[in-house]
Amino acid sequence: LRMAEWLAAHLTALGLDKVAVMETAGHPVVYGEWMGAGDGAPTMLVYGHYDVVPATIEDGWDGDPFEPVEIDGRIRARGATDDKGQLFIHIKALESWLKTTGSAPVNIKFLLEGEEETASPNLRPFIENHLDLLACDVVVVSDSSMPRIDEPAITHSLRGMTYVEIRVKGPREDLHSGFFGGAVKNPGNALSEIIASFYNVDGTIAIDGFYDDVVPLSD
Repeated sequence: LRMAEWLAAHLTALGLDKVAVMETAGHPVVYGEWMGAGDGAPTMLVYGHYDVVPATIEDGWDGDPFEPVEIDGRIRARGATDDKGQLFIHIKALESWLKTTGSAPVNIKFLLEGEEETASPNLRPFIENHLDLLACDVVVVSDSSMPRIDEPAITHSLRGMTYVEIRVKGPREDLHSGFFGGAVKNPGNALSEIIASFYNVDGTIAIDGFYDDVVPLSD
């Protein structure tokens, strides 16, 4: 909650038109918008997350992982590259536009959640309940990387995740492989076959219906 309130205060100080810490069933979403480019300009929504993976000194850190330090020109702290650093860069980019020109070429909305590291359980219902608020022309996910400090990159796609639990039942006791190896299915082999069956040889997903709602790439 402290991080959400800090982000909201920072966005407000930037002069955004609307800033809100919005409740979910878990950690709140920080929303902000600057619509000063006008109705004729496109709207970009920047997604980011302010939560981080837990860290302690016992994990191998030289000092407090939540106290940033600069080492060889790099900021070292938990979240510096996942994802506090990235989302803050986008916030500072808007700040630079507003301070130097008084405006920006596009309207900008921020959707900053606090549960990405735990699979974003409340993000989908939040989006579904605020479709009008989040309407935009393009979404920039502020949660990727670049090869080097002098080589920016735009990541155009990332794989998603699906959590599946598969249970395979086998013998209740050890069986002699010589007597039973061909007659009784080995649970380890069965699981391997199931996992292998998810993919075709070219790497595409072999599950029926998986691509039904996927829009084909255009030229």
